Parts: sequence; structure tokens; C-alpha cells
Amino acid sequence: MQREEERPRERPADHRRRTRRAERHATSEAIHTLEGDDIDAAVPGRSRHDVGHKTSPPPKSAKPGRRDGFKVWKTPFWKRRKAMRADKAKAERLLLTDDE
Repeated sequence: MQREEERPRERPADHRRRTRRAERHATSEAIHTLEGDDIDAAVPGRSRHDVGHKTSPPPKSAKPGRRDGFKVWKTPFWKRRKAMRADKAKAERLLLTDDE
């Protein structure tokens, strides 16, 4: 890992974009000034982007007794569906009690 003062002062995405563009430019220049048939030897290799720190947070561990993943019952559609079904069941119960 790099020290704090050695880290780039830009966002990691901007750093990757800038360095990748510079590598593409160097590759293009190497191809245009190629003297010979071995293109692989003339083209510089791709470097890895090391910005000195992890950009994504570590994965969270699931709490005991909880499901992981998408919870469909928390979506507005599911809540609306559940409420409509409850209203329908309530109306049917009222009709049954009124008939008796």
C-alpha cells in the first residue's frame, strides 16, 4: 500500500481513466513508430491500477436470523399487493357476516 502523501489527489475513477488513456496513447505511438513485424514486442504492456487503497467497502456479514439478498416484501408493489389482498379478504368477511 502507498503512503498517504504518495496517493493521487484525485478520485480513483478519474485516476484510472487518465492512466488508461495515457497507456492507449503510448500504445498508439508505439504502433505508428513500429519498425519490424513483431507488434507484441513494440506495444507496452498494460499496467494494473494501484491507487493505494481499496475503493469498495468490505462485504458486510449477514446478521444471524436474517436473509441476505433482495427483500421483495419491502417493495412498494408488494406492500400494495398485500394491502389489496387484505382489503379484499376483509370485504369478503363483511359480506359473509352480513348474510348471516
